[in-house]
Order: sequence, then structure tokens, then C-alpha cells
Amino acid sequence: MKNSLFKRAIAVVAAAPIALTQCLTYANAAETNDAVQATASTQGEENSKITLDDLLYIPAEKTVSDWNQLLWAKLATAVTRSGNFDITTIAKKAIEKAGQYKDLVEYGLNELIIPNGVSYKITGNNDVVISGKISNPDFNRNLSLTSGNALAVQAENYNAPNLTNIDFSDIDVSGVFTLTIETSKLMAGTEVPVKFEYKTADKTYAAGELFDLALDTMAKVKAKGDAAIDKEIPAQFADQAKADYAAKIKLVTDKIEKAKKKYTDAMTAKRGPSQYQNISKVIAKANNWLKEHNYDKKVTIPKTGAEIAKNDVVLSIYAELLKSISPEGNIDITAEDLGKFADSVTDIQGTLANAVANGEARFADAEQDEVKKWVEKQGYAFVDSYKKITAKVDFSTINTVNAGLVDVQIERVLVTDTTTTAVTTTSTETTTTETTTSSTESTTSSETTTSSDTTTSSETTTTSSETTTSSETTTSSETTTSSDTTTTSDTTTSSTSTSSDTTTSSTTTTPPDVTITTSIIKTYVTADTEAAYYVSIDEAFDKAQVSNVILHERYIEGYTINGKTVVSGEKENTKDITADVTFGTATPSNTYKSDNAGFKYEVPVYANGAALKDIDGNDVKVTVYIALKGDANLDNLVDSNDASQVLAYYAKLSTNSDPYDINLSKSTLATSPTSEYEEFAAFLADVHHGSDKAVERTVKKDKRLIDSNDASKILAYYARKSSSDYNDKTDKQIWDEVLSTASKSTTTTD
Repeated sequence: MKNSLFKRAIAVVAAAPIALTQCLTYANAAETNDAVQATASTQGEENSKITLDDLLYIPAEKTVSDWNQLLWAKLATAVTRSGNFDITTIAKKAIEKAGQYKDLVEYGLNELIIPNGVSYKITGNNDVVISGKISNPDFNRNLSLTSGNALAVQAENYNAPNLTNIDFSDIDVSGVFTLTIETSKLMAGTEVPVKFEYKTADKTYAAGELFDLALDTMAKVKAKGDAAIDKEIPAQFADQAKADYAAKIKLVTDKIEKAKKKYTDAMTAKRGPSQYQNISKVIAKANNWLKEHNYDKKVTIPKTGAEIAKNDVVLSIYAELLKSISPEGNIDITAEDLGKFADSVTDIQGTLANAVANGEARFADAEQDEVKKWVEKQGYAFVDSYKKITAKVDFSTINTVNAGLVDVQIERVLVTDTTTTAVTTTSTETTTTETTTSSTESTTSSETTTSSDTTTSSETTTTSSETTTSSETTTSSETTTSSDTTTTSDTTTSSTSTSSDTTTSSTTTTPPDVTITTSIIKTYVTADTEAAYYVSIDEAFDKAQVSNVILHERYIEGYTINGKTVVSGEKENTKDITADVTFGTATPSNTYKSDNAGFKYEVPVYANGAALKDIDGNDVKVTVYIALKGDANLDNLVDSNDASQVLAYYAKLSTNSDPYDINLSKSTLATSPTSEYEEFAAFLADVHHGSDKAVERTVKKDKRLIDSNDASKILAYYARKSSSDYNDKTDKQIWDEVLSTASKSTTTTD
């Protein structure tokens, strides 16, 4: 059978008068080992395109796929060996998903990366290399969560415009990133090492070292900013300006530190073993994690592999990656193919330990018919066959240029049985039977009639049975022997050959075995929930958010008789468990995250230590809004801006305005005077209630007294928070002091 893959390799070698090393590469492809040739030949590939079926294919007589060598050969015979990525679609989607950091992401992609281009090439030894340049950022640029924004605020506050034009030219973090996928190793095995480096003018960084590069850069930028503040702002205000600037810079470095911690945690994490029925279950768990950590507003994974494959971002990324390893389109594996395959795998298992992730799954054996024929030809009884894919991702060396490796193996698992042969031998005038049978717990008596003076060979088939009874067992058996005699004349010896078939039947009488069964088929709860507001120093969630919590237990009643199940009906029990409801270990203080710009969280509900599930199997959750006490403008800070907005709102109310005609908060989240976030801002701004007043969290904006007292207390908190004397105080301790002072003042006045 013709093998176009290797014919093409030879043809390319013969036709391409290029560099000697390149020619040698093609020659090697033409001489790929017998395993690759056997694979391609068996499949009868009549064109040069590799499909997913080709990579998953295993000949009937083998148990391991040669996908790696097949892919290596394709890389070796590629004529187009370099090009550029088009990442504009990917960039567009990333910008759309960036939320409050949209301007920063847009600047980074559209001005620092895309203009320089991202390229790929297939090297002479068949490695795939992806590289690109990142330009040096403008540290004066006023963008979300940047040093430029921090300086712009100080420039405006202190009328110091030169702070927006500092000379940062000696801070250069521009460089070239290079990702090397060592696909050359596919010729010899399935492990593919991966290398990554980011090379600046001064140093080469590994992937795991980029956090330190970012932190070092921010330290240099801050030092430059401090020097500029000392120069541009009068001495009596410089310390406060630098403190404000440092606070803004800390918001940036805190995010970098947080990312670094997550990375460090991943390096030491231990997970699993975890087991999932299929890929949808894996995705569902991932989405639950995203939701629990409040990432679901930005990222939600489609429910199936097929849906993921249809995502335009995935399609764009996959198309560009495929182009780098198959610029001529000779790998015909679509994202849709991969999505369908992902949905077909079952029995998924995974572990993570010591920065090594391992996983495996099984899928149908497409060559099972051929395998069955081959197994039976070898004298075995075929039972079943399936394929198993095993994957390993080792990122334990990510702190070095040798970032890690990926290993994928595809193998066939055979389930077979052997055939047992029974032999009977009889000598002249004596009948001796040697029979191989399976064990039995029944006793069989038999009567056999044979003729004498014969040589008899017999095959005896015995039916074995295993019977467990509590009463008498009667077994009857009859054996009939029929014989054919062949006599040869003109000799002094006559012989007789007799063949006999023995059939044994048995009958067992037992009383029926009846077992009553009750099987719970579903447990879930129904509940009424409502959203609530909290401040980050609150120590407990309000159980009043959850009411009418009913536990439902659906079960099937039935019985089994002699192993056969008979269902008599489906029933349901219900129980009110509202009194048992808790929020586990979650509190407003440990749930609040300073980087959650939407302030909205979904908190799971528990009862008797177990998370409650609804009828669809999803966690029962309540919606909560949590922010800093006094944060009227909803920016995750409490400062003079909040006090100013409270005073402005109070002034407008003093003209007999309706609270629902004017906005308290200037946040873009508070889209109208009646919006959810406007109500939330009113809750946060109403910090001062008086010594004799208790205001419930459910009180609406128009029923709250928000006035100069609240503004004063917010300023008092801000002053203490900004003072080094309070560095060892928690937010709650500071607020307790501020409001305690307020309470004493109110009491004295009264």
C-alpha cells in the first residue's frame, strides 16, 4: 500500500536545493522507523493530511499509538517553516473581558505587543519556536492601576503638572519573549520539553521570575515618583503626597504579590486523586470554583467540549497555533474535532503534586472489530477493548528557562479470556474418562452403557451449576452413548472406534428470595433567598437572608425476587430545616476581596455541615454585597472623596429634594438614584446612627439619615487610617474608636 506521507518527504528532499541541514532533516523524515511506516501504511492514507483519527489509530496487533512519530514526520516535511501570528481577534476579546482594567489591557496589547508582531518558525531539527517583542511602557501614562494614574492624582491634588512628565528613560523592561516547544523529541518518544525566556537588555528571566521583574520595576518607579514629588510639591505637603502616592502604588504591587502567591501555592499544591464521569463534570466543577471565588462574571467555561470549540477566542487561538505547526494545512484536525473527542472520553482521573499534573481517561476503540478478529486468531476469547489516554504536565522547573514538559500517551487496553479443552481417552476393554470441567456444588449420578471389546474415545460435556439452597435439591442426569463401529477386514485384529457425547442436565427447586428495598434517588432543597448588604468588618452573615428551607428526599420503594428488581412506586419526604441553616465558615470579613470591583458575592448555604443543593445539583447560594464601611463612591477606598460626596448629597437633600431624584454615589455602578448600587452606597455611607438608634441593613435609602455627621466620621476614619500610629489597628478597631467618640459626643450634647 502506498504511503504518501513518506513519499512526500522523499520528494521534498529531491526537489529542494536548500541548506544541507534542511535536506538531512527531510531525509530523516523519509527514513522514519518501521512503527511510523506501519501506522501510516495500515491506515491506507492516500493524501498528506493528518486527521485526529490518524493520531488515535492503533493497529489491531499493537497496543500503543505512534502519534508522536506521525506528527514529527509532518513537521519534518513542512516546506513553509515560518510566519506571523494574527492576534488581533484574541486581543479584542481580552480587552472586552478586562473590565475596569480595559484601558490598561488595550494599551499593553495594541501599543506594546501587536505593533512588534508575534512570529513562529519550525527549526531545522523540527522544534516550534514562538517569539515576540514587548516595548517599554510609558510609566507616565494615566491608566487604571498604574504608576501613571497614581502620579496623575497627586499632580491634580497639588497642582503639580510636572508629575505627569517624569523622565523614566533609565527604567527599561522591554524585551523579547521566546517559547520553544521541542517537538524534535517526538521522533524518539512522547515527551515534549517546553522552554520559555524573557530577555531584556540586562537579564534573561524564566516564566516564574516575571513576578519579581514586575515588583522590582514598581520599586524603581516609586523611587522616581518620590523624588519628583519632593521636587514639585511644597515641603509641608510632600510627606502626605508621598503617602497617598505610596498607597496607590501599593494597590498595584498588592495585585502582583497576590498573583505571585497563587503561583507559589500552585507549585506546592496537592490535589486528588479526583474522578469524573466525563468532561462536562470537570467543567461544572471548574465553573463552581470560579463562581465561589467571584470570577464567574469575567470567566465562565462553556459546559461541553463542543461548546468550548465553538468559542471565537478558542477558534482564533487554535487557528494561530495550528498555523505555526502546520503552515501548509497538512494537519486536518479542527477545534470541533477536539471538542467532540473531549466529550467522548469517560472515567477521567487526575492528580496534582509537586508541580506535576497527571491525568488519564478512556475512550472507545475505533478498531475494535479488527482487534476482535486478531485476538480470536491468536486463540483467545475476545471480551472487550478500549483506549486510554494518559497525560502529564510537569511545571516543576518553571523557575528556570527549562519551563517544563508535556507527555501524552495513547494505548489500547485488551480484555480477553482463554478457551478450555476437554479430552477423554478409553483403552480396549476398559473405559477410562478424563474430563476437564468447571467446579460444581451439585452431585450428579449417571448410567452409561457401552459395548465391550472396543476401543472407545469419548468427549464428555458436563454442565456445571452452583446452587445454594436452604431445602432439598434433586438432580437427575441421563447419559446416552451412541457408537459407530468401523471394522477393517483381512486382518487378524479387529478394532472398534466409538465416539460418545454425554449431556448432563440438572433441575433445582428453591423458594423465592425476596428482599424489600428503599433507594433514595435524589436529595435537594428549595429555599427563598434575598440579597443583603454588608461592610467588610461585619463578622457574620444574616440568616434572615434565607427562609422556608425545605429538604426533599425522593426515593423508590420496591423489592427484589430472585435477583430481579420490581419497583412499586416513587415517593418523597420533606422536612423544614430553616433552623439548621448556616453559612459554613464564610463571614463578610473573610469573603470580601479588595480587587472585586463589583462588590457582589454568592455565598453557599449549609445545614448540618453539608452544602445545600437545589434540584439541579447546584449549590444553594445567597447574594451579598460587601464593601468598606464609608466607601460612598464605591472604589474600594475610604478617603476624602467619600466624605465630599456625602456632604454634596446632604446639601442637595437640604433643599427638600426627594432622595430618589438625586445620586449619592458618583460611581459608574450607581447608574441611577434608584439603582441597586445606589442603595448599597447609601448603606455604606450611613456610618453614624447616634447612641440611641439601631438601623437595620434592610432600611432603604429614603429612610436613612445621611448628613454631615457621616461625612465627619468618614474623614475621622481616613485621618486615622493614614497615620502610622494606627498601622497595627484593624479597620474594625479604627471604626470602633471613631464611632465610640461619636457616641460620647452625642451623649454629651443630649
